[in-house]
Amino acid sequence: MHNTSAKLLHIVTIGAALGALASAAHAQAQGSWARKAPVPASLNEVSLAMVGGKIHLVGGSVLGFTGPYHLQYDPAADKWTPRAAFPNRLDHIGSAVLNGKIYAVGGFIGGGVHKDGQDVAYEYDPATDTWRVLATMKGGRGSVAVAALNGKIHAIGGRAPTSATVATHEIYDPATNKWADAAPLPKARDHVAIGVVDGKIHVAGGRFGGSTERTDMHDVYDPATNTWTSGPPLPTPRSGLAGTVYKGLFMVLGGELPPGHTFPENEAYDAKTNSWRTLAPMPGGRHATGAATDGANVYLAGGSLKPGGSGVMDQTIVFTLP
Repeated sequence: MHNTSAKLLHIVTIGAALGALASAAHAQAQGSWARKAPVPASLNEVSLAMVGGKIHLVGGSVLGFTGPYHLQYDPAADKWTPRAAFPNRLDHIGSAVLNGKIYAVGGFIGGGVHKDGQDVAYEYDPATDTWRVLATMKGGRGSVAVAALNGKIHAIGGRAPTSATVATHEIYDPATNKWADAAPLPKARDHVAIGVVDGKIHVAGGRFGGSTERTDMHDVYDPATNTWTSGPPLPTPRSGLAGTVYKGLFMVLGGELPPGHTFPENEAYDAKTNSWRTLAPMPGGRHATGAATDGANVYLAGGSLKPGGSGVMDQTIVFTLP
């Protein structure tokens, strides 16, 4: 009995020590977070894009109801204002900025249920506050990862209208208003983070199908060879992510693991060292949010504090590295 008690005490002591080390690591992680003016409405499954010094929130849903949401945040004034309504009622949209315009691609009509992935694409011109309908993708996809590279828009992965997760990779050329096929992801997945570093596309995390699935996969696309290679795995496997590139770092933020966990993790890939760094965690776990940067800071808006469609919130938070 004495030996058993001693062993239990030893295990508890080790567990406490590991917990203290983890807390210390988080405390020493670089960067800081602050709250800004809240979004005028509580929305999740949104997409964020920065253009002309302003952050644009596009799409989203509340309690399963999608809307034509489009709001603009001015960091200098710390203020949100409505802009031209999005041409469709969608959430899980992918977006990227190219030549001063926002390209919004795909999305779900079903209000967070991952069905009815759309093949649509739109271009927004902030100078005229207008949206333009573009050529459709070859197939519908929601929760699609979108990035701009070498004057073109890449739409990668996501879920088809049947809810099947796909590895599809299509490239849109604004000069011709046409889509073309490119090398697919090595493994089909959705709800990933995406970013462009040193002329290559990085796709990290995500899920293969079910909401409880998560992966640490990190794939790197080279447009010069139209091939994918594997990068160092994401330290914390998760899906339902936000991603952006800030000060040369590919940041992967948040995520969910139903039924009861959301991730505050803020991990960043440094291409110079080919390794991941742990940055200061967000003030509370969240998923279904978007991330965008103006170069000085990283902004996140909306999302859910709980897995799925519950805990939808209006928070705007900002991350800064010294």
